[in-house]
Amino acid sequence: MTQDTLKKSRIEVIRQFYAKLDQADATLLDLFTEDTEVFFPKFGTAKGKSSLGELGKRFALEIDMIQHIQDKFRFISDGETLVLEGQMRGVMQTGERWPAPQTGSHHFCSVFEFEDLLIKRLSTYLDPDFNLEDKKRVKNYQQPPKAEEGGGG
Repeated sequence: MTQDTLKKSRIEVIRQFYAKLDQADATLLDLFTEDTEVFFPKFGTAKGKSSLGELGKRFALEIDMIQHIQDKFRFISDGETLVLEGQMRGVMQTGERWPAPQTGSHHFCSVFEFEDLLIKRLSTYLDPDFNLEDKKRVKNYQQPPKAEEGGGG
């Protein structure tokens, strides 16, 4: 398999992963090595395929529906590693939809390390405050910047 073919095949594995994740399809575990490591903010690192179920259960306590917008995916590849920049939307268990109109979109970045065509390591970077419940920080980042004090010059 050429490097270009391998890269395309791995991108397809990533697309399958997010499609299965969006459908809460447990067969997504088939895309991982047995000794995989998966990092998710606030959760930490799940080690081994068997520990991924706990992450899924905790995620389901808050999220009713999630959709990763695949036509917005951007990939960067280097050897065994693929980096994905993407956007997503969803619905909380409360029925509240996100992202909120004032934020426009909810971005994430994931780093995938492969062993052949299986995911060996996955680190996801995002703000898990999907519906902006962290009011103090949301207010801080949504207010207009303060004018600089003093004359400057």
